[in-house]
Amino acid sequence: MSDYWRQQALLQREQYLDDLKSFLSINSIEDMTTAKEGKPFGEGVAAALEAMLGRGELDGFQIKNLDGYAGTIEFGDGKEEIGVLVHIDVVTVGEGWTTPPFEPSIRDGRIYARGAIDDKGPAMAAYYALKLVKDSGLPLTKRVRMIIGTDEESGWLCMKHFAQHDRIPPIGFSPDSSFPMTHAEKGQINPTLTIPVMEAIERNGAWQLASFVSGDQGNSVPEKAVALVRLDSEARQEVVLSRLAEEWEMFLNEKHTTGRMELVGLGQLQFTLAGKPAHGMAPFQGVNAGTLLATFLRAYPFGGSCLSFLTMLADVLHEDYFAHHLHMACEDEVSGKLTVNAGILHYDSSEGGTVRLNIRYPATISCEEYVEKLKQRTAELGWTLSALRTSKSHFVPKEHPVIQTLSRVYEEHTGEPATLLSSGGATYAKIMPHGVAFGPLFPGKESMAHLADEYAEIDDLLRAMAIYAHAIYELAK
Repeated sequence: MSDYWRQQALLQREQYLDDLKSFLSINSIEDMTTAKEGKPFGEGVAAALEAMLGRGELDGFQIKNLDGYAGTIEFGDGKEEIGVLVHIDVVTVGEGWTTPPFEPSIRDGRIYARGAIDDKGPAMAAYYALKLVKDSGLPLTKRVRMIIGTDEESGWLCMKHFAQHDRIPPIGFSPDSSFPMTHAEKGQINPTLTIPVMEAIERNGAWQLASFVSGDQGNSVPEKAVALVRLDSEARQEVVLSRLAEEWEMFLNEKHTTGRMELVGLGQLQFTLAGKPAHGMAPFQGVNAGTLLATFLRAYPFGGSCLSFLTMLADVLHEDYFAHHLHMACEDEVSGKLTVNAGILHYDSSEGGTVRLNIRYPATISCEEYVEKLKQRTAELGWTLSALRTSKSHFVPKEHPVIQTLSRVYEEHTGEPATLLSSGGATYAKIMPHGVAFGPLFPGKESMAHLADEYAEIDDLLRAMAIYAHAIYELAK
């Protein structure tokens, strides 16, 4: 059957690319300033959902829009159900793009745009796979449902809403990871740590941190940090500023990065530092601009909450990817080590500081135990834990029929063994009791998810389309 599905997928190339370019042109970053009833995550996300559901309706599928939180595209009449779960929201774009992130560009066999690989390109490939199976006329005994989420990159409120108003299929896959397949996913602990302004102490600090901003996505490593510092009268002297400029240049050279130090007003310096972005599930692959800038500022005479904020960033979080300083370090054989990413860092002299963390704990570890460890450590450091969100881990044993079926399909298409993977990422696969993340990234290929110049290889998307069609048929026949 693999040859049949490959041939059918190749025939869809031009139409698929036309649809994909149109889909990728929609800016579907969450924008709560445009949120309203029926569009809970803003105009752009709603437009992307409506575009996908509209395509499904034109192609003769049954569609449903669940109040703008999620949508379904489905066919078949069986009592049992197969789920294909995708998301159409994307992360913020950042800097450094060769071409505009919402003007899809095809270069050297790749399509470049925000969402090309995470997750609009794979979502559209999975949709076309559904269409191939429906149009084939092959008999099925199960109902096939594509469930479209709109808040995967933020809070998963879409899936909470869906679960309250519809049913979750027991088995299926999400095209939002790597091939062969991910059968174990870490859980997540997403807290916001806060520290108030200590006014009495603040006034006595030689230097003051007027503001500090780094990161805008909890599950991404910040690529830029900007700090505004107010100096005392002694530090404003020319000789001191000259020495500070030399120390700044030495720091940049030592850390192999770029930045600026500018006098922006009487006694005010603005520091700007570049980091290296990466997905929050692997923070060690990036350079956190915020915590790195804090390691420079930490050496100077700040006081009060300024000092507490910089100390948290520099002494507790900087390059401590496995949370030793938070007293949370742990690992298991299934999914590896707990990781922590400091994704959104903010300080204001009138409000205090906030640090939003994205902690990913191993699949077989107790979430409750490590939340308690975090609470204790946060209190010891003089911070307050607030806005805590958690998501469960996920694990499907290798003996389960869904894994056996998908492994057989993958091996037939690639000739390679279907080695089972674990991931620090979180996909909609964990929504299903026996769901797995299945592609679209093939072994050895670079993932550009959450990075500038995000791209997907067109031939790989078509190859994934064929695998998805074959998999859907085998699961539903």
